[in-house]
Amino acid sequence: MNLKSLLVSSLVAGAAIADSGNSTTNVPSSCTIKPNSTATQQSDLDKYSSCQTLVGNLTVSGSEIQTGSLNGVKNLEGSLTIYNASNLVQFNADTLQNISHSLNLQLSTSLQTASFNGLEEVDTIKMVALPQLHDFETNVKKANVVYISDTSLKTVHAFGELQKVRSFNLNNNKDLANLESSLESVEDELEFSANGQDANVTFNDLKWANNITLRDVHRASFVSLKQVNSSLGFINNTIDSLNLSNLTSVGGSLSFVSNRNLTGINATNLEEVGGGFVIANNSNFKLIGGFPKLSKVGGAISVVGNYTYLDLESLNSVKGDGDFETNSGNFSCSSLKSLQSKGGIKGDSFVCKNGAQSTSIKLSSESSSKSSSSGSSKTESSTKSSDASQSASGKSGSKSTASNDGNQSKGMAAAQFAPAGSLMGAMAAVAAALL
Repeated sequence: MNLKSLLVSSLVAGAAIADSGNSTTNVPSSCTIKPNSTATQQSDLDKYSSCQTLVGNLTVSGSEIQTGSLNGVKNLEGSLTIYNASNLVQFNADTLQNISHSLNLQLSTSLQTASFNGLEEVDTIKMVALPQLHDFETNVKKANVVYISDTSLKTVHAFGELQKVRSFNLNNNKDLANLESSLESVEDELEFSANGQDANVTFNDLKWANNITLRDVHRASFVSLKQVNSSLGFINNTIDSLNLSNLTSVGGSLSFVSNRNLTGINATNLEEVGGGFVIANNSNFKLIGGFPKLSKVGGAISVVGNYTYLDLESLNSVKGDGDFETNSGNFSCSSLKSLQSKGGIKGDSFVCKNGAQSTSIKLSSESSSKSSSSGSSKTESSTKSSDASQSASGKSGSKSTASNDGNQSKGMAAAQFAPAGSLMGAMAAVAAALL
């Protein structure tokens, strides 16, 4: 017992010593930032030059400071914020290696360059409303959140060694043309939207993400992507082809919407989509293939456009509704009708239309099925659920849900209420994505 007590005492003492080594109690008062204090000129920053560790939240603001430098500080136990520094043109803190909380650069309309070349660890990077910022440098290896919006960055090299994040969002950076990332996983969301018109994004090391949304992108590369837990969406891009050859599953919805130059998708190993599967308004996507192993769709499926060919050879189970609409009169619905008749499409609504004819089937609690083979026929049901499905699918096919880039799906309000397995749910999700 005495030996055991001695060992426990030694461990506790060792832990206490280790903790005291990391404690801020050893930081001199001159290296502790007073609450609510603001650096408005360079001399306010110079007083911290002898501090390797700085404790507190450092804010740089005001109109007096034009060039700012934080020298000597290696660790900031708090946040660094540059906010409304209206005349600040450049800022550097190249000795800074760690920020325990956030790096915030906001509403500083004259800031052109920001250099943090020594920074390796930070919890959150948030950069918003920096219209003149064209150069941002870091060496970040660990971060949870990266959010960059409304800057003049043309290319981003700041995250070349960052491999894992919770959220990575770059939007409304109108000059941003290139992003090369070494990210391997994204725990929550990856979004790249409304940036440069010809933006190229490369995520060749990314293997897993929870959500991915790409909008307004010219080229995209995800050659290592294997799994998306929730949703994967490519919306309003000028991408001509997509290589998703390593992707095996999408847990939620998979959407390709309004990609006007898209002509090909390679998803040769995709086996299952857990939610809705939507291909809509891709005006040049005439020959739709690239999904040879896709066998299960857990929600509704909607394929709308100008296609003459649709190959879903392995598809045998769709738990939601089916909507297949094309302007081409050469497209045959026979294989899809066969799949539906065998119970492969389990939802209450099935629509298959080409430029010459249409087939619509509705199921309700009072009748097992009602079908129509004319483009103008309407099917009525006595239940509210079938009315909702009828509304979502365009009243038994009398109106095309979407026929070209200018005729996009509508149903925003329904997106919050419609089940994922219904046509209303699938098409409302598309409409919401287009915003």
